[in-house]
Parts: sequence; structure tokens; C-alpha cells
Amino acid sequence: MEGCHPLRGGDTPPSALRAATSPCRGGSFLLALLLATPALAEPPVVQSDAPDTVAVTLYRDPDRGDGAIDRNRPSSFALISETRTVTLPPGEVTVRFEGVASGIVPQSAILFGTDPRERNRDAALLSQKGLVDAFTGQGVILRRTDPATGTTVEEPATIRSAADRLVVTTPRGTEAVYCSGLKQTLIYPQAPATLSAKPVLSMLTKDQPGGRVTITLAYIATGFDWDATYVGTLAPDGKSLELLGWMTMASGDDTSFVDATTAAVAGKINRSDTTRDDSGARIKAEASSLYKQAQCWPMGNTSSGLNPPPPPPPPPPPAAPMMMEMAAGNIVVTARRREEKAAVVAEAEGLGDLKLYRIPVPVTVAARSHKQVAFLVKDAVRGETIYRTVIDEGPSPIDKLFRFRNRKDNGLGDPLPAGKAVLYQEGEHGRGLIGEASTPDKAMNEEVELAFARAGDVTIETREPASAKAPHVLTIRNANPFAVTFEAEFHNLGRTYRGLPSGLIAKPGKRVWRRTIPANETVQLSYRVD
Repeated sequence: MEGCHPLRGGDTPPSALRAATSPCRGGSFLLALLLATPALAEPPVVQSDAPDTVAVTLYRDPDRGDGAIDRNRPSSFALISETRTVTLPPGEVTVRFEGVASGIVPQSAILFGTDPRERNRDAALLSQKGLVDAFTGQGVILRRTDPATGTTVEEPATIRSAADRLVVTTPRGTEAVYCSGLKQTLIYPQAPATLSAKPVLSMLTKDQPGGRVTITLAYIATGFDWDATYVGTLAPDGKSLELLGWMTMASGDDTSFVDATTAAVAGKINRSDTTRDDSGARIKAEASSLYKQAQCWPMGNTSSGLNPPPPPPPPPPPAAPMMMEMAAGNIVVTARRREEKAAVVAEAEGLGDLKLYRIPVPVTVAARSHKQVAFLVKDAVRGETIYRTVIDEGPSPIDKLFRFRNRKDNGLGDPLPAGKAVLYQEGEHGRGLIGEASTPDKAMNEEVELAFARAGDVTIETREPASAKAPHVLTIRNANPFAVTFEAEFHNLGRTYRGLPSGLIAKPGKRVWRRTIPANETVQLSYRVD
């Protein structure tokens, strides 16, 4: 071809651009090869704004013990299951799930309905810190108070740094915002598309045929907890208990789950460190505010040098009392007292060796709220009132307790999750508070004891032994106008008791001396301690 010739020794090779545009056959082939190579395109993005239906299953924090739920930061977790309908193009697709729990543990997420290839929790939330980071190097409007006149003025500014303080450049120079101690704020031209007002989880699917599909997203989210509280009314004769169990569900998350199928799981399960992920809480804390008082140089402006150092930050406001928080409406009661026959009662069902209590109607698990639902309503749980002391070397103060066997023929027969109990008793002038108790998790057929008060009308006196071989003598007096059942427990822990009366009841780790003391009568118990 004209103008085409082989290279000779000493010739300088043409540039890549000249080679690509040369009319030579080799250049034409290279150009065709480059044009035929497709560019790597990003997978299309499909956004799901909200779930169609959602289910929330709460788990109790087993390490909390008898302590109350942390109202500001619940310490357990929930399993969230969301059903969404999306239209997917064929091929690989990035699906953005908006409105997931802010405490989501990303590595626990699983997708049903299409196969995922990778997942990512998008942490760029629409917040003060997110806006500053997105507009670093760009122009904004700085609105501030003029220290000379006290009027509000606006001037153009460029954000320079927000790593540990907000630094801007204005016509006055470069300065650290918030160092002046005056009111000031930034005005942004628009909200960046990269920021989301809701927590987002993104998942990249594998190659799929596309179309309108229903998918289910399930994941673990931290910042939830629940507790059981019992309200019991003891019969006047002390032989039965009317029992109402409340399920208190707590959410410390920023996302509300409206009309959710809600349940709570009783029992202790194993959790790995990976599902205790705190990224949600950390991200929220970082996004909530800037370090307004950090690392201000002595003068607030690099050009004037006239601004005084900032005043110390004001002290944080005191925490609101619990009763004020309750009055503000963050506890919602969806079941009523026993006289109105609890409108909504959770239904118990098995979950392996655990017990799941499912609320039969949809409820809203609102953001940062507590909600109470009845899960146990029993008209008459038959048992007995016991007065008990525990013998070490001498007797302990006498406790008053209500004991029953958790069986159906006694009026119960349902597993009892761990929780506190508040007990009342009917009297001549109505119902009165008689004490509070707590119970660990109790399965069916187990013995349950609710120790709710120290005895007042049953007393005990001790006569100390005169010598090492002499016995301890206990005198128990019943000042009640009715007979009572009294028990003394001898635990098998490091002591040997001799001279005990016959007929003791053997129980795990202890032996029990049990007697009925008639009204206004006295009994004695003697024993020796080795």
C-alpha cells in the first residue's frame, strides 16, 4: 500500500497513536481490535424503598440477668425478615435495600429468591458529617452571626477538611468553624445522591434471567431486647395465684417496622463475636455530629487573629426520669389488665428446645420505643404460701414465698421465661401490694418459687448452744390467726448437721424440715453443727 513500508534498522518506531490511525493493514487491525473490545460496565442498580411485609423476632440478652433493659441502648438482637417485590433486568444487578435496621450485621444477611454474589452495608447516611464529607473541596454558604453587629450574615465558603474539625476557606481567610463560639451553620446547594436518609444494604446478584421477583431478605440486627414481667394476685387463703405475664419489647434502632409479625424467643442461645457487630451503633455515633470543639488553634481565624478562644461546651442535659419518659408515650400497652380479659395475648409455640411467643396480630415495632403485650393469662394457678428459713450455722431471716408446680393440672403448664414478678393480694379493702420477686427460666413440670416478702407475723428465736456438744434450739412463733406452713432448709455445703428430727424431705443439694404451725402456736427445732 502507498505510504506503507517495513521498518529498517535505525528507523524510529511510530507512536501508538500513529500506529492506531495508520492506513497500514497492521494499524487497521489494531484499531478494529480496540473498537471490538467492550468496556466493562457497572451492573445496573435497582432500588427497593421499603419491604412489603416484615417479621421481627426478638431475643433476650442472657447476660443481663435480673437487670432491667437499657432503655437507651438495648443490648440484645433481633432476627429481621423482609419480603420485597422488585423488577430486575437480566444479568448481574445491584439491589439496594433501603429501610433496613441501622444496627444490621451485614455478614448475617441472607437473600432468598435470587442468588447473591456480594453484599455491602452502605454507611454514607444523610447526616451532618456525611454532608461535610461529600462537599469537601466544594463551595457552600456559611451562615454566621456577625460579632460586631449581632446580625446574621452569609458568605461563600469552601470546605477544606473535616477529618477531626471543620475547616473552611472564606474571603476572610482559612478558619476552623465552631471555634468562634457564635451560632453558625453551613448551607448546601443540594443533597448528594451518594447519601441516603435511611440505612441501606446493597447486594450484587449473580447472573439471573430478570423479571418481577419476590425476594426475602433476612438478617440479624443489634439494638433490641425483650423481658418478661409478671403481675400476680394472691388469693386471700394464699392457695392460688391469678397470673398475668407481660412481654416488654425494646427497640433502640432508628428504623420502624410497621405492622410487623412479631415474636420473642425465650431461652439462651450461643452467639459468636461476629454477630455482636457494633458497626451500626458506631456509624450512627460518628454521623450524628462533628467534633465541634476539637483542635481549634489559639486564634479562630488565620488572617485576623482577633477571635477569642471558644467558651467551654455546656454540660449535657440531665437524663429524663423514667416516669417522665413513660408520660411522653414511648411505652405502648397493647393488652389490658385481667379484669378486661387482655385483648391481645401472645401464643406460645416450640422452636427447637426454645420457646417462641408469637403475637397473633400485626404490631408496629417503632424506632426507639418500648411496647408491652400480654403473653400469659391464667385465672388460678394452684400452689401454697410457704414461710422459709435457710440454716447455715444459724437461721436466716424468714422469707415468704408462693410455690407451685408448673403443670396443667395446677392451672399453668406453660414455660415461664425469666423475669420479675409483682404480687398483690385481695383483702377486706381491695387489692394491696405484698411484694416483688424474680424467677429464672422455668420449663413445664418444674417447681417455681416466688419469694416476695420478709415475714412479719412468723418469727424465729435462736438459743445458742452452751457447749460444743449442745444443740442449737430454734423457736418459731406463728402470730397469724390462721395456720401456716414453715420450712427450714439445711444445705449440703461444707457443714454436717446432726440430731435432726426424722421425716426430712430430700431435695437436690439440701434437706428440708417442714411443719404446719397452727394459729398463734409455737414449735421448736433443735440440731447440732459439726
